[in-house]
Amino acid sequence: MSILARLFALTLVAAIPAVVAQPVLAQGASDAAQSYSADERAFLDSYISRTAMPSATVAGDIAVGTQLSGSLSYHAIDGHPRFRGHRYTHVNNNHVIVDGNNRVIAIHRHH
Repeated sequence: MSILARLFALTLVAAIPAVVAQPVLAQGASDAAQSYSADERAFLDSYISRTAMPSATVAGDIAVGTQLSGSLSYHAIDGHPRFRGHRYTHVNNNHVIVDGNNRVIAIHRHH
């Protein structure tokens, strides 16, 4: 292996921990999975605790990309530009962040 190839390989290996260490809030394998900073997560924790709602029960697993029913209760997420147009609901004891079409984009776990 050439020196250039070795340096390239070492650069890739060194970059992996930086990618893995980013705070990830979403659960699931979909491309729609969102990742949020610690500040954004703290905002969601605070916002959700102030606007608490009972958990609805939905059959099956809820994952990123799941289309939820329009009959569930949703709260707009106000006060932060990152969440403009997003809403959340409480389903199967998880706070679920959805887009404007009720499609799950993140499952929020309180920290």
